[in-house]
Amino acid sequence: MDRILPGSLAGRTTLTLLAGLLVFHLGSVWLLQQGVHGAVEDGRELQVAECLAAARRTLSALPEDMRDTAARALSSTALDIIWRRDPPANPLDEAALTALRGRLENLAPQLTGLHIGYDTAAVEGRRIQGSMPLADGTWFTFASPLLDQPPRPPGHNSLASLSAMAIGIVLASVLVVRWITLPLRRLAEAAEGFGKGAAPVLMAEEGPDEVRDAARTFNAMQARIHRLIADRTQALAAVSHDLRTPIQRLRLRAGFLEDMEAQRAIDTDLEEMEAMVEATLAYLRGDTESEAARSADLAAILRTLCDDAADRGATVAYDGPSQLQLRLRPVAAKRAFANLIDNAVKYGGGGRVTLEGLPATVVVRVNDNGPGIPPEALETVFEPFRRLEASRNRGTGGSGLGLTIARQIVQRHGGALALTNRSGGGLAAVVELPRDEPRGGEDPR
Repeated sequence: MDRILPGSLAGRTTLTLLAGLLVFHLGSVWLLQQGVHGAVEDGRELQVAECLAAARRTLSALPEDMRDTAARALSSTALDIIWRRDPPANPLDEAALTALRGRLENLAPQLTGLHIGYDTAAVEGRRIQGSMPLADGTWFTFASPLLDQPPRPPGHNSLASLSAMAIGIVLASVLVVRWITLPLRRLAEAAEGFGKGAAPVLMAEEGPDEVRDAARTFNAMQARIHRLIADRTQALAAVSHDLRTPIQRLRLRAGFLEDMEAQRAIDTDLEEMEAMVEATLAYLRGDTESEAARSADLAAILRTLCDDAADRGATVAYDGPSQLQLRLRPVAAKRAFANLIDNAVKYGGGGRVTLEGLPATVVVRVNDNGPGIPPEALETVFEPFRRLEASRNRGTGGSGLGLTIARQIVQRHGGALALTNRSGGGLAAVVELPRDEPRGGEDPR
């Protein structure tokens, strides 16, 4: 098809429109032709009916010695009329022309009682032959080659022709628009997929020249971005590895300090440095993890996280079913919910985790009793390294990546994470996960 069709999108669009409009134009012309042909035949039937009615009136009004001459005068190439004293000797096969007789009688009520049938003795073609009695008992017969037509249902062929043309234009336009927008939809889907995962989502480099160029450019852009992220992550991982050695030396030297308060402060700073590096690495590695999705017990994961927080002295409770199987990446999911629970403990003094299974989704709520956050900051807190000074500072720890990583993981599972201030006070982190997760290790889209 690529060899037959024009190379450019404009050429293919024009060709498709012309082909579609040509087909529907031919169809509308055929409908119009059928309508004109039917109108001509209707006019011929009306003419014959009027001629027969006029012949009956004329022959009935004339004396018998003038009727034969008048009949020949009323005849034409389209209608042959003969007056006779006796009824026709040959019976007519009228069953096949019942509809035609009904139409003639409707056109001229004076023709009631008309006998009509095919002329079996006709040499050239099929002719219509008929007869009708006059008031004095004589008869007149007629023959016509113009009425041998099948019955036609009433219709509006001109309207049908215009309607077919209009429908054709609409269908051709819809086809062209869908054809043009299909590559755009594929490009949007590929861009969305690449935004959710690390691996490039390659577009097929096919179709018109413009579409192939756009696909080729998009694929190259994905490769450059993927390479840039991989290089950045690798560089930061190398820096993190190199930092561990001086951090351990500093921790060792801090152990020889006699000032215990200074030793604890140094240890705290070193732990914070390690946590910041690990959180940054986790954020940058998030799109390149290869953990496969599998069926896991989300309720067990949440109960374990709540028990771990309680063992550390925090007030965290779980409310939900004892078991709920869901297809997810357990390690990543555990990290996301651990970040949400840690935030509830750090900034809300404790939390309550609720799990609810709905027909299409699973909803997890992490509620705390803290002061909440300003409404205008409910979205900005998801930005990397964003910290709210009113509630988050160096004293509470954190690198400003906990919520970012949690939302990143939830979105890779095809879900959504949002924060809302509770009416009774405190903050609620609401996670919605779909039940129809993809099979295998594919990235959710």
